[in-house]
Amino acid sequence: MEDQKTAAPAETAGNETQAAPLSMEAALQEAEARLSKEIRKGQIIKGRVVFVGHDGVAVDVGTKVEGLIPFAQLTNEELPEEELKNLLKPGDEVEVYVLRVDPDEGQILLSRKRVEADRAWKKVAELYEKGEPIEVVPTERVKGGLVAYVEGLRAFIPASQVDLKRNVNLDEFVGKPIPVKIIELSRKKGRIILSRRVLLEEEEKRKKREVLEQLEPGQIVEGKVVEVTDFGAFVNLGPVDGLVHRSELSWGRFNHPREVVKEGDTVRAKVISVDPERERVNLSIKAATPNPWEVVAEKYQVGQKVKGKVVGLTPFGAFVEVEPGLEGLVHISEMSWTKRPKHPSEVVKEGEEVEAVILKIEPEEKRLSLGLRQLMPDPWKELPEKYPPGTIIKGKVTGITPFGVFVEIEPGIEGLIHVSELDHARVENPAAVVKKGDEVEAVILQIDPAEQRISLSRKRLLEPPVPSEEKKPKKKKAAKGKAKGRAERRPRPAEVGATAAYQTYDASVASPSTASVKLGDLYGDLLKELELEEAEG
Repeated sequence: MEDQKTAAPAETAGNETQAAPLSMEAALQEAEARLSKEIRKGQIIKGRVVFVGHDGVAVDVGTKVEGLIPFAQLTNEELPEEELKNLLKPGDEVEVYVLRVDPDEGQILLSRKRVEADRAWKKVAELYEKGEPIEVVPTERVKGGLVAYVEGLRAFIPASQVDLKRNVNLDEFVGKPIPVKIIELSRKKGRIILSRRVLLEEEEKRKKREVLEQLEPGQIVEGKVVEVTDFGAFVNLGPVDGLVHRSELSWGRFNHPREVVKEGDTVRAKVISVDPERERVNLSIKAATPNPWEVVAEKYQVGQKVKGKVVGLTPFGAFVEVEPGLEGLVHISEMSWTKRPKHPSEVVKEGEEVEAVILKIEPEEKRLSLGLRQLMPDPWKELPEKYPPGTIIKGKVTGITPFGVFVEIEPGIEGLIHVSELDHARVENPAAVVKKGDEVEAVILQIDPAEQRISLSRKRLLEPPVPSEEKKPKKKKAAKGKAKGRAERRPRPAEVGATAAYQTYDASVASPSTASVKLGDLYGDLLKELELEEAEG
């Protein structure tokens, strides 16, 4: 090593000799000190660079033999050979670690890298104990994470500790300074584990505390839906996520919260409760909107047409959702003018969009009555003009009851022949007179469009029976004391009045559109007959 020729160090040594000439006594003392100085393995000593050779850097450590720092032991940093050669210059003071001492060969092997490592480990240990964040620049991506250097020591950042989110792109962090914290340290194993996520979580907790301190029940907030579950939806309020339970999502009905909100939707909600210790916030979307029943009278009027969705069917009607939380009932009787469905499903289906007319609004009882048939022409309004009293009709018997017979006049429109109007003779069982499906002829007595009732008569079109001789009433003897020679009794209406009218009526000749029975005349003659009989008596 002493045979290697380097001009610069020789000149420097000459200059130093000239600058600080040693006396003979001092030179002898120095030589003696060099001979007596012992260096042992593991010592950390100081020296001065003599020259830079091909194998390393020669260092004067105060012994008769110069020490050598191989290039591989110069630094912990991975540098090209040219940079390593220029890292130290002759005359630089350097602190080194004694790796090996070989007196026989006159060789002392030194390491500057080891001293740097000792210093670095001490510094890293201090940082670890203090828990202070440091800044590093990841140099490469490796399997499972990133590699960075702390005080020249190789450190590892696991992928799970890079960000709060999973499956992040690690390449985006290479070459960029990031704040980290040392979460694991072992000099024996040469392990330094760093984490960026820990700092992000600490920052998030700090922001959460600030937000939770600001939130108050009743406050209106705005956020983005980040997750929808079976039991509700989570709304992001910055560092805090609030839960909107499914019961607080809407005033209306729904099967799953996804029918009300979707991920990414921006919503307004009202703060229901805040629990800073558990970091929980309960929200309500429906509470941030007016209750539809409170404003129903302002938004809707009786007679107004509305559209809605059939959300429920019951034996007595169908529920139609006019808007979320506002449902109206279409009673089964309000579904059709002519049809009489046994169940609402015969007219509408659940989930079907329908149009209806508002019939009644009762906000306090939360009732909204709707009608479907009001959107169609009411055939009952035209019936009085189409079928005035006395009009003769033909129709099929659709039903028989103990009190009468129902006859279909038009599709869906029926009239009742009361049992007293079936025949002149007393009828005990209407089924004995007509059968279901029979076509009968009857006369219109009365039509009530409001009550949707039509009264019919069959017997008015039948010839009244002729009274037999046996059934003729016997003449009463004149009472004693009364004047004789009283005028004979007038003929009964059966002979010249009402009966004559029925006897002269020919149903085959009369026009169905013009024929009518004058009930007033008929009843007037009957009353006169009764008065005469009373007078005679």
